[in-house]
Amino acid sequence: MKKVILTTVALISALLSYADSKEDYRRFTDTIRAEVYAMELPAFNVKEIPDKYRNESAVIKAVYEDVDAKKKTGFGRMSGTLRFSRKAQVQGSHLTRMLIHVNDKAALEKYSEFDFSTDKKTRNWDGYAKNRRAMGVRLIKPDGRTVDIDTSEFIEVEEGKKGEKKSRKLAIPGLETGDDIDVFFYTESKLQNVHPDPMVFTLRDEAPIMNYRIHCVVDDNLTTQYRTLNGAPDFTVSRDEDKNYVLDLEMTDIPKEPRLWYNSDQQSPTVKIHIFNRRNSDDFTPRSARKDGLHANPDATLIQEDVWDARSWWMQPGSVSGSMPQEYIRDGKKIGKTLQKLMKDGKITAQQAADYTYNILCYIYIAKRGALNNLSFSKQFNYDLCSFKIPQDPGISTRDSYEPLDQLINLNHTLVFARVSGDQPRYYFPPVGGILAPSDLPPSLQGRKVLMWRKYKERKKNPTTDADYITLPMTSAADNRNVTSVEATIDGTSLSIRREEAYTGATKSGGFRVLSEEDINEGYKAWLNRYGLTVDIKENKKEAADRQERYADGRNEQKNDFKEEIKAYHGTDASEFSSGSVTSIGIDPSDPELRYNISYTMDNLVKRAGKNLILSAGKLMSGQIEALPSDRWRTDDVYLRTPREYVTRISLKLPAGYSVNARSLAALDTSVSNETGGFTVCASAPSADLVNIEITKRYNAHLLSASDWSDLLKVLDAANTWQGSTLILDKK
Repeated sequence: MKKVILTTVALISALLSYADSKEDYRRFTDTIRAEVYAMELPAFNVKEIPDKYRNESAVIKAVYEDVDAKKKTGFGRMSGTLRFSRKAQVQGSHLTRMLIHVNDKAALEKYSEFDFSTDKKTRNWDGYAKNRRAMGVRLIKPDGRTVDIDTSEFIEVEEGKKGEKKSRKLAIPGLETGDDIDVFFYTESKLQNVHPDPMVFTLRDEAPIMNYRIHCVVDDNLTTQYRTLNGAPDFTVSRDEDKNYVLDLEMTDIPKEPRLWYNSDQQSPTVKIHIFNRRNSDDFTPRSARKDGLHANPDATLIQEDVWDARSWWMQPGSVSGSMPQEYIRDGKKIGKTLQKLMKDGKITAQQAADYTYNILCYIYIAKRGALNNLSFSKQFNYDLCSFKIPQDPGISTRDSYEPLDQLINLNHTLVFARVSGDQPRYYFPPVGGILAPSDLPPSLQGRKVLMWRKYKERKKNPTTDADYITLPMTSAADNRNVTSVEATIDGTSLSIRREEAYTGATKSGGFRVLSEEDINEGYKAWLNRYGLTVDIKENKKEAADRQERYADGRNEQKNDFKEEIKAYHGTDASEFSSGSVTSIGIDPSDPELRYNISYTMDNLVKRAGKNLILSAGKLMSGQIEALPSDRWRTDDVYLRTPREYVTRISLKLPAGYSVNARSLAALDTSVSNETGGFTVCASAPSADLVNIEITKRYNAHLLSASDWSDLLKVLDAANTWQGSTLILDKK
């Protein structure tokens, strides 16, 4: 009975605590809401939008970012002890407020719901980060009425296997075309021995922005670094009466980002701000941030030195005991010795030994289902190369989703790689973006600047200059190819199709969706069983049984993946799926194609027209990118990332009693070619019952100027027009 009473009391206490917490949160949000909407911001009072934006789906009338960071003093537990000491805290806030004009139904749907983060507290060994968040929304009607939205009516959302990713979703009732949405997101932070998270402000959006303003007030006892990128204006800097740094930046009349082939990370004006509490004794502070004050657009070599400081202890070549293959592969002790002997005897090159090491490391991470983060992979790869005595040179770069290396602001944006010499040097990066052959250079890294590692004394004696940067090679269209082979047979109004897809280079991502865990593991094992080595992962009976169970589940899931692939290819579901299989996962550097076969039946591509048949020949080619009317005018460069080529070879078996209509066959031929690329179709009938069609679409460059856009549109338009092509089969 006593236990029941105690449990009941505890439950009542918890409910009361929850009620108090909820009420406290409402008071907090109400206070912030009142303060935000009382701010004097002229850009948020604009009623009309310019005539040039009248046809835009949405217009962002104003964006306001307000950042405040102050240094405080608090108590914190000393690392490894029960004693407490006064520690420096950072207390700050970040407000983002937007005024969005909804111009059509598409914008109405897009902005009818907002996601925002929940309150969060995280701890490390000797510190914590507390974040308290608020959101406010109000609608401004065309007649000037203001309608407040109750932000307490949000839905809690949990994502992830254990619901560890929590957020809130808020629907916006009463939203109509012609309304303005005045929405803000506010975060209040208290940080003990933790640096504030880096901030990134991208000064462009999918909709045009009439006014964008950033206002920051930062304590002069903190270290503030910022970088302006891609033509972003610099801050106007002043000091207030408390000697805080006050940073102000404003841009107006910002056009929307293009929908097609645009990389905002490399092309949109961007500001990145890092604030450090350098006196933290426990949270790592890079050397470049160990001086208080404001550091505007710091020399990139200072940040690069931070990278070398953090990585040099494992980047410098030397003897390393042990290796990951030795730990996780049966008979793994033989691998290093075998590779060394083969290199010594001249039977394999250093690159071939590095290829083997790279693939076996990928296999271990995948088979053991480990966390394949870029840094741990690079560190382990370096260890294994050193352990196997494979000569290599380490270096650093950044992907095209981050700032260039010569404008580095965040040391964690770098990737570490190894370069192994040969007839042509080979660069080994972590397998970013999917399953890659050792010879593949990820598209996000092609043409990027890199630096090779040098010892500290060498860098100090001869500081880094422009001459020290190496530009990674670019691939050609022939290196990035997707070849599709279609064998099609007409039976009545059904079309039986057997299709093979072969991907190389940058096009490989198109094939990743059908790969199963079994395909990947068995593909690696098949390739690694060479040089007299037999490779298999170490696992106990339970792990082996669990893997086989996953394989069985994966085979069922893969059927659905293949069905979705068919729908994506033709734009409609197959009437019947027969089979699909992966024949190569594309990890062999001498044959890096990812290949699979797929067989199915389509019932909607052949129609009767009297006694004749009409085939939707254009639908035997994969779906094409369509340029919308809003895409036709462009002033931004075209970021294609890599040159590439798509080849489709169609072999059509005609049904008995039918012949191809000569005029419709000739009408299939197309040829559009210019400096940006081309689209060509060549159709022929080598025999009475067979039609062959070969289609080639090619993009010639990784980056085109805006002046080339009209030529590229000709290629896109030709492909889209041809997709509507038909072929007439006459009844004999």
